[in-house]
Amino acid sequence: MSTYESYAEYYHDLTKYTPEGIASSQHRLDLDKQPAPFKEYPNKKIIDLSYLLPLDRNPFSDIGIKNPKDFTPCEKSLAALSKLLYFSNGVTAVIPYLDKPFYMRSSPSAGGLYPTEIYICTKDYVGLEDGIYNYQVYKQALAQVYKGDLKEKFAHATFNHPACDISSGKVTLPLLILVLTGVFYRSSWRYQDRAYRRICLDTGHIIGNLDLVSSTCDFKPILIGGFNDKLINEILLLDEEEEQALAVIPLINKNIETDFNFPSALPSKLDNQNIKTPEGNRLIQLHQRSRIDKYVTVPNISIENVEEKFKFSSKLQFNKKAKDFKWKETLYSDIIRRRSTRAFSGESITKEELGAILEFAYHPELFADDGLDPRPVYFDLSLLQTFVAVNSVNGLEEGCYYYSKEGPYLRQVRFKNFRDEIYYLCLGQELGHKASAVIFHTSSLSKAVFKYGERAYRYLHMDSGHLGQRINVAAINLDLGVSGIGGFFDDQVNEVLGIPENEAVLYITTLGVPLKSKQ
Repeated sequence: MSTYESYAEYYHDLTKYTPEGIASSQHRLDLDKQPAPFKEYPNKKIIDLSYLLPLDRNPFSDIGIKNPKDFTPCEKSLAALSKLLYFSNGVTAVIPYLDKPFYMRSSPSAGGLYPTEIYICTKDYVGLEDGIYNYQVYKQALAQVYKGDLKEKFAHATFNHPACDISSGKVTLPLLILVLTGVFYRSSWRYQDRAYRRICLDTGHIIGNLDLVSSTCDFKPILIGGFNDKLINEILLLDEEEEQALAVIPLINKNIETDFNFPSALPSKLDNQNIKTPEGNRLIQLHQRSRIDKYVTVPNISIENVEEKFKFSSKLQFNKKAKDFKWKETLYSDIIRRRSTRAFSGESITKEELGAILEFAYHPELFADDGLDPRPVYFDLSLLQTFVAVNSVNGLEEGCYYYSKEGPYLRQVRFKNFRDEIYYLCLGQELGHKASAVIFHTSSLSKAVFKYGERAYRYLHMDSGHLGQRINVAAINLDLGVSGIGGFFDDQVNEVLGIPENEAVLYITTLGVPLKSKQ
């Protein structure tokens, strides 16, 4: 009998980075086998969306742009979809690189590998025939994968979720459903079995952008993590050895009441049988074991408040609404100019800047007046905890803090400067050493899988990526540097920073002053 309660815990342990493992690794990248970062459909009908983007600068330089005032009703409908897709995961810059261009996107991706694909299912959507489309990022276009009415199949595959089921009376036509998929080899080519973490984080980044931009396009996204994997994959005509669905996201009119009383996340089984899996097969094993084939009620489980472990430390209160971000004027430009910072100067940021970034990530209700959705879509944020290592923040003592989103306030856990330690923990990346503050998202994996089974691993990382993207966009708005880090010495992070050992570290985001600001 396995000592692990779930395959997810086994996978997490076996894909941890350790100093010994890094030193002995024989993995070398084969550049001749690097996969393309997008799918192509050379024999399918292509619907151009690029001319509908009213951008000041357009990466599709050989295509003209039409004035929105001259749009036909059909083009207005397509323009909303074009804008949503572009600002979720579109090409924001094209950089010449060796013998082929490198396409920068509106969402970050580990190693620039972009393992997430976006599919669109339509029913009675003006400008598009009913069917399935793939978002062609490098063309800002849609490829028609399949033509036909699939609404009943989607309703069945999502266990008659009201947002997908026209017969429920909760939604009306037109029907627009996005499906985000993971192309495994795009990421495993570089990151091997640990790639599943990064694929889900990258998908979470896109969900974060979708959520931010949807309301400006008059959409409300409904996040569905509980669906019949096999049926959704069949609808999309996916080769399950290469690619599978991770999230289903119906888009409904934002003015429609969205309290469907239907959970975003559903549990899968726990599967710790025959758990020993050879290296190179763990990624696909975790995904396969987390599949769902029938509706199962989410157990009523409360998650322990980690904060109680730090009840003797002092609190540092933040002021509500530390900054007016003016998102109505800046959201699109901030997403376009978002880049992962390559180097920090080591200078300090302010307590107010850190507070504003955390508020934007965790208190969306404060930004409803800016036109943003006050209730972003997540699977289950109650499973996540947040810690902040402060290296150089004016108004805050150096050390590691627990961030209480309910306060909001910081509780100091440890008292010291962690620059050298974070440099080491982040595999010798200078970003960790020069960052002003470093944000850690964690979760009790045992409690998460007890609630959601093996599928919890997907939910945790996609939610972490979603939060990470909100942090990214807020930092860019403040002209600060920001970069996510998915590679770190897992267990040593807990030991050094004082994070409880049962909290699995999921994602790290570094914040600071970009080096160029000193010039």
